Amino acid sequence: MRTYRARAALVAALMLVLIASASAGATTTGIRIFNPPLVTQRGQMRFVTGLEAVVCNVTMTKTLRTEALIPVNPVGLTKLGRITSRRVPFECGARILNLPNILGGLPAPGPAPNSWNLSFLSSDLATGELKFGILDFQVSIDQLNGECLYRGPLLGTLNAAGTILRYGSPLPLFAGGPECAPMMFVEGIFANEPPIVFQLLRQEV
Repeated sequence: MRTYRARAALVAALMLVLIASASAGATTTGIRIFNPPLVTQRGQMRFVTGLEAVVCNVTMTKTLRTEALIPVNPVGLTKLGRITSRRVPFECGARILNLPNILGGLPAPGPAPNSWNLSFLSSDLATGELKFGILDFQVSIDQLNGECLYRGPLLGTLNAAGTILRYGSPLPLFAGGPECAPMMFVEGIFANEPPIVFQLLRQEV
């Protein structure tokens, strides 16, 4: 029980780091997402634990906030949308957890209220890129002697054209035996269908 609590505390600490980095790195005062409200992202994810790597074709659906203006929270996270479904081939050695297989499926994203939220972190005004985080990414990897669950915030970058998403960040071990590596690195590249049309409002200096 103490191990579970310690790992839950680690995930909570990582989320606080995410909030701090968002507050420190905000380079815009607001974001406009013109369309679409619903996007499908298709691509590959690579899950690396030590010398082992699992590569999976992944499809995820996300709903986006497309109101006139999304003000950037200067002291916390700014929600841009949420991942709402996923599809990973059965033969893949990794499972993305706590998401329905189809849009509108059950159960809802969880287990925390902000699980699978897409949150603004910062922007690069020179390139027009938007940096964001998935707050509670959870993936289970099959090992020879059992299962290893990794959980934490996953960082990503959306290009200025809104067509390409790139992911890359480490996730700590949340549950599993001594055969599990203490950390897993996740990286991936995805195409948005259709592209996300967005605008970054510059911060006055």
